[in-house]
Amino acid sequence: MLQVQNAVLILGALFLLFVTFYVGKKFEYWKYQIATRNKPKLDTTEANRFGDASVEELVATGLVQENLGNWQDAADRFIAAKHKNLEYPDLLFRTAKLYYDHGRFDVADGLFERAIAFRENVDTANYYRGMIATGRRDYPAGERFYEAAANAAPFNADYFYSWAEALRRDHRLKDAVTRYGDAAMRAGEAEQNLCRFKMRMTMLEAGETAQVSLDLGEQRKLGPLSVDWLLTDAALQIQAGRIEDAARLAEEARASDRSLLRGNFAACVGDKFFSEVANNYPQLEAALRLQATPSPP
Repeated sequence: MLQVQNAVLILGALFLLFVTFYVGKKFEYWKYQIATRNKPKLDTTEANRFGDASVEELVATGLVQENLGNWQDAADRFIAAKHKNLEYPDLLFRTAKLYYDHGRFDVADGLFERAIAFRENVDTANYYRGMIATGRRDYPAGERFYEAAANAAPFNADYFYSWAEALRRDHRLKDAVTRYGDAAMRAGEAEQNLCRFKMRMTMLEAGETAQVSLDLGEQRKLGPLSVDWLLTDAALQIQAGRIEDAARLAEEARASDRSLLRGNFAACVGDKFFSEVANNYPQLEAALRLQATPSPP
């Protein structure tokens, strides 16, 4: 009797192991089916349009077509290859990027969603979904996608920066300051300065003028102001209504920028704080240009 019970237990354990293995293999496919329900899919004709071509042949010819500029044909081949082998990596992501690069954002968004379900470039796919969402001014959706990208790749400064930008445009200013800080901790030196500049601009929008002024005073004690701090001073002057002083500081910042193509100056004056006020003040708009306005003869 004991031997029979042992045999039953062994068979039960083997069955459980089989079920666990089977479910594990099928989980991503089931997740894909759920994620793509009610989404456009290739019909049978489309999936079989390349006949008996193997997955490897479809991928190889797809790459050839992509290099020739025939991106739509390449995308169709990559999708057909995915139908033939759901385990083939990165096909959905690559196809989504083709659609994204050619301005087909609705299709790209759906394909990026499928790519995420298949664990294809999860961080980057979420990042592009965030870009699409913010392009539609759907900032809460953008925030969710950027957060997912940051969670998937927690040392990528770009994801935190984009997350902060979406939060700021959604008027969640305190949260935006935090995420700019997260981006600064992960960025290189030039990018750190931009992130901290963005933090100060967001603080000004949140009414924290006194703190920004205090920080500016401390920075002055350390020596000549850098481009980003000169433009911080310019922003404070704008808030105080001293437009001529702001324009002078902006011109000084441009003249002092020694980065390639005045990249530091361009990055800072491209901030929404300046773009939103420049149109109201022609003198300020001229001072914020990358090239100085020639003096009249």
